[in-house]
Amino acid sequence: MTKKRIKLWVVLVGALAVLGLLAGCSSASFNLPKTLTAMSIPQGRSATQKITITRTGDFKGEVEFTVTGAPTGMTAKFDPVKTTTTGTETTLTLTVGDAVAVQKYTLKVVATSGKTKKEVPLEVNVLVKPDFTLATNPASLTVKAGATGTVTINLTRNATMTGAIALTLEGAPAGVTGTFNPASVTAATSTLTLNVATTAAGGTYNLTVRGKGDGVDKTAVVKLTVEALPDFNLVPTPNAVQVKPGASADVAIAVNRVGGFAEPVQFEIEGLPTGVTAAFDPNPAPAGTTTLKLTCGTSAAPGAYTVRVKGTAGTNSKVVNINLTIAP
Repeated sequence: MTKKRIKLWVVLVGALAVLGLLAGCSSASFNLPKTLTAMSIPQGRSATQKITITRTGDFKGEVEFTVTGAPTGMTAKFDPVKTTTTGTETTLTLTVGDAVAVQKYTLKVVATSGKTKKEVPLEVNVLVKPDFTLATNPASLTVKAGATGTVTINLTRNATMTGAIALTLEGAPAGVTGTFNPASVTAATSTLTLNVATTAAGGTYNLTVRGKGDGVDKTAVVKLTVEALPDFNLVPTPNAVQVKPGASADVAIAVNRVGGFAEPVQFEIEGLPTGVTAAFDPNPAPAGTTTLKLTCGTSAAPGAYTVRVKGTAGTNSKVVNINLTIAP
C-alpha cells in the first residue's frame, strides 16, 4: 500500500470515529409520549394526568415542564415541576375556573432540558359546572300531632352532576323529626318522612331541606302545619294571693284550649289549710275562665300554703299551683 493510500485510510478511519462519537452523543436525550389522554373537566373543578418521559442513551439531565395555550382562568401545575437527573414522571393538575367558556381547547405540554425542548398536544374539554335543583312535592302539608306525613324530594341534575347528594332537614320545631330515604341520593328522588310527636305544638313552620354534593349546596322549603291534639291548659291570675282571716280573694283561672278541644272542665282543689274554703264559678267551665274564690275563716292559722287546682275533662287533667298566704 502506498503512503498516499495509507494516509487516506487514516483520514477515513478518523472521520468515522468522529461520526460515531457524534452519533453516540446525539442518542443521549429524552422523549415525551407521542400522545396524551384527552381530559374532560367541569368548570370550577380539577383533574390530573401522569406524564412519563423516556430517557435515551446516557441522558442524565433534569427536565422542566410547562404548559402553553391555556385560556384565562385555567391553571396548570406540575408535581414535580422539574425531574431529578434520573426521574421520569410528573403529575399535571389542571384547574378550570368557573368563568372558563365551555368548549374544547388544545394545550401543549412542553418539556425542556438545556437547549432541548419537546412538546406534545393535550386536548382539554371544558364541561358545564355540576349543578342540581331541589323541589318538594307537596310544598306544604298538614300533619296532626301523633301522626306522620311524607314529602317527595325531586332532584334535577345537569350532565356533570353525577355524585351522591346528601340530604338534611333544618328548622324543625320541638317534637318534629324528619328522615330521608335515601339520605344520600344517587337517583332522582328521595322520600322525607315527617314524624310529629303528640307533644308538638300546633302552628305552621317552614322547614328547610338542604342538599349537598360535589361542592354544590341547594335548599328547598316545606311548609308544615301541625294540628295539635285536642287539649287544654290552666293559667291562674294571679298565682299568689294574700288573705287575712275573715276575708276572701279571687283567682281567675283561664282554660286555654287547643286542637279543637271543646269539653267542659270540672274543677277541684287540693291542699286547702284548715279554716279556708274554695268555690269555683262556673264549675264545670264550658269555656273561657272560671273564678276561684278563696275564703279565709277567722280560725285559719297564719302561714304560707300551696294549694293545687285540678281541672279534668274526659281523660285529660291538668294541675296548677297557687301560693296562698294567710296574714296574721
